[in-house]
Amino acid sequence: MASDLSRFKIIPDGWQPDFKRFRRAITSSEPGPVPVGDLYADGPIMSAFLGREVKSFARLMAAVASASQTRQAEALKEGTEHLKLSVEFYRAMGWDFVTTHSLLFFPGVRVHLASKEAPEIKGGRRAYMDSTSGPIMSWEDFEKYPWPESPGTINLSGKILASLAPEGMQALVLPGGLFEWATWLMGLVPFSYALYDQPDLVDAIIAKVSEIIYKAAEELIEVPGIGGFFIGDDMGYYSGTMVAPKILREKFLPHLKKMVDLAHGKGKLVVLHACGNLTEIMDDICDTGIDAKHSFEDKIMPVEEVHRRWGKRTGIVGGVDVNLLASGTEEDVRRRTREILDSCGSAGRYVLGTGNSVASYIPLENYLAMLDEGRRWNLDHFGRAY
Repeated sequence: MASDLSRFKIIPDGWQPDFKRFRRAITSSEPGPVPVGDLYADGPIMSAFLGREVKSFARLMAAVASASQTRQAEALKEGTEHLKLSVEFYRAMGWDFVTTHSLLFFPGVRVHLASKEAPEIKGGRRAYMDSTSGPIMSWEDFEKYPWPESPGTINLSGKILASLAPEGMQALVLPGGLFEWATWLMGLVPFSYALYDQPDLVDAIIAKVSEIIYKAAEELIEVPGIGGFFIGDDMGYYSGTMVAPKILREKFLPHLKKMVDLAHGKGKLVVLHACGNLTEIMDDICDTGIDAKHSFEDKIMPVEEVHRRWGKRTGIVGGVDVNLLASGTEEDVRRRTREILDSCGSAGRYVLGTGNSVASYIPLENYLAMLDEGRRWNLDHFGRAY
């Protein structure tokens, strides 16, 4: 770690990960030190801390999934190295769990790379989904589509990560979001029209994607070291849901409940990461039985208000706004972190983290300041950091 980061005290000497601590924090209102965690950290953030290059996981896993037999072994080796470095980083940050995406991939989904990189922000060039078209636009496309069918391949990264996690830590796998994949397969705009013009095709796509995700989840949930699922499924934007709340309630949330029931049947957890203004369906989301909700933005609803309204029904993870983390001063970050903890920390069912993820454009110093302030708050209120 670079010498100028040594002033940040993240975890105390002798600290060890304990997944039970995370479980208690999101499922119990019992007062206690607030743990930390997030959806994931981008490679450049991990690289800056570890002093070693951490390659893009998405690119590595795409290579594993699509590589020829001669290239696959090399891609798998690179992917495993990424997972090893992820474990090292998350443990150093004080997380009680580690995360990874599954290798679920639907061919033909179109992603565009932004034409420019933001000059003010390192790693500012991003990719975005094509909302105007997708590989399945008709029944003929549906019938000819090469659906991914192998749970063994889909679950490979999760199984490897579970085997790498040290004692006390468990893996939470991102198994793929039904709404995201279903809309990406058509493009959000054609999908929205098809809800009315081709509802039978929409239902067939949703059913097929749900079947694939669930079938892989059934195998994965049996793997030792898997603590559950961290489902990423963005369903909203700033002012509301991407499609009518009624559509989400009827066509997508039953799948989420099925995933929750599967995990809970094995004593495992489900955390939902879903971006956007989901106020109209938050009660329905809580009804599925999720153990915690992640992804919050101050301009939509500050996490304190989310915790006040729904924190007795589900755990709340994160909420330190990414815009603040990316553009604020260290003093700004520390002040906001303490405000959130003063409101949510003592009430239970809260885990400290970012509003979305540890993105590459967040200065490492600001992320470490958030964690350091969380440790200080715990010491002030409970006499111990964790």
